[in-house]
Amino acid sequence: MKTRTLQYFFFMALATVLMAADCSNKDSEFYNDVFATSPNLVVIETSDVPEDQSVFVVADIDRLLSVTGLSKPLDIYKTTGGAAKLNFSYEIEKQNGDDWDYIEIASNQILTSIGNSETGSFVLAKSVYNEITQTYEYRAVIQNLASGNYRLSFGYNSDESNIVELRSESANNNLFLNLNSPNTLNLDANGYFYFTVN
Repeated sequence: MKTRTLQYFFFMALATVLMAADCSNKDSEFYNDVFATSPNLVVIETSDVPEDQSVFVVADIDRLLSVTGLSKPLDIYKTTGGAAKLNFSYEIEKQNGDDWDYIEIASNQILTSIGNSETGSFVLAKSVYNEITQTYEYRAVIQNLASGNYRLSFGYNSDESNIVELRSESANNNLFLNLNSPNTLNLDANGYFYFTVN
């Protein structure tokens, strides 16, 4: 009887160890996430005409993307099982003396010509997949702001400063692609783009 109890105990201990070894405490594995890095996928554009103070947020992301660490381009559309959108966020602050205050962004302050924008305390930008050009596209102009000094940064609730974090809107059990895109063209070392509205 002792031998049988000992065998049972050994079997249960072995099963527990094997199950624990197969489990992962990484959220990315549980949520079916993959991560990649590619620079300057989202940029800020301004007009060359001094009187035109327009500020555009633009994403034009090719389906076949050169990614750090991969020898072949990553097929975003195929990897995500046909994700129709890549989402990212940005927020705007207005200078108030020595302080910077986040502003509530109304729908009439973001004119989106390509893609979709959801406004509020930040902008949730949705780059939409264009089947003809095979790119994820977003273009919006910031408008109707009161006079003053402003700064724009990417990543609401993000710890990153000069990295735009994009996430695919994947359906069913397909992979969620998280693209980290350092912006080396427009943002300062702290992750801000400054502009003035007269």
